[in-house]
Amino acid sequence: MLNEAPKKPKKAVDYAHPNAWQLFYRTQRECWRRMVTPYLMYLFMSLLLLACQAIPNMWAQILLGIACIAGGSFYNGHLCYQYGKLHYGALVAGEMHRKNEQQGIVSGGDHHVEREYRPWKGFYIGFLVGVPVIILGCLAGALFEKINDGNILNGLLGGYSALALVMFAAWAIMPVLWVRNYVSGMGSLSLYWSLIMVILPVLISGIFYMIGAYAERKSRFAETERERRIEEAREEAKRRVHVQTEEQRKKTLQSKKKK
Repeated sequence: MLNEAPKKPKKAVDYAHPNAWQLFYRTQRECWRRMVTPYLMYLFMSLLLLACQAIPNMWAQILLGIACIAGGSFYNGHLCYQYGKLHYGALVAGEMHRKNEQQGIVSGGDHHVEREYRPWKGFYIGFLVGVPVIILGCLAGALFEKINDGNILNGLLGGYSALALVMFAAWAIMPVLWVRNYVSGMGSLSLYWSLIMVILPVLISGIFYMIGAYAERKSRFAETERERRIEEAREEAKRRVHVQTEEQRKKTLQSKKKK
């Protein structure tokens, strides 16, 4: 039998001390990873929104559509709230490791610095959620108006770009289409206006990300205070037992003297 070659041990990666390029790359990867689920929530609610547009009543289309957009925003806020709590916990752990290193204690080599809380990360995650809207909105805004200029290629590109925007980011384009279809004199409203909806995930992600971090900070502070009060109560109980024991010893001595 042939002896298998010994496996080379995996090279240990120090995530706690990245250089500038590694920190940039890993931070981008972390933020892009965190944007996937909020985007999928918007996409799912967009599909429901499109199904609601089959209702013949105009107000039902608009009201149910707004409810779908609000539902996607709710999931977005909830997820970024959890991201804020998670990243704040990583920040606390990172500060502890760095404090230990200053004292000569090596620890936390596998700590991921890119996962630490930074206030701007929530807004950036929200911006990444809106990247498909930015790309498809620019294409649709530039090409859709040329759909009737007689150029077949422009017609195809304009139609497909608008269709892609509707399919992948209906939450951003449908308010524009409602204005185009139902507001008199606004039938030529540019699809570029869909880009303004990117503000929605940016604000929601950033605000709830910071709220989540604040909630985690408050929870940790309350836990620390609770532990401090328990320790104080324990010390007070020990002191009382000690005093009581001294009093009992004095009483015993006094009783012996009387005898």
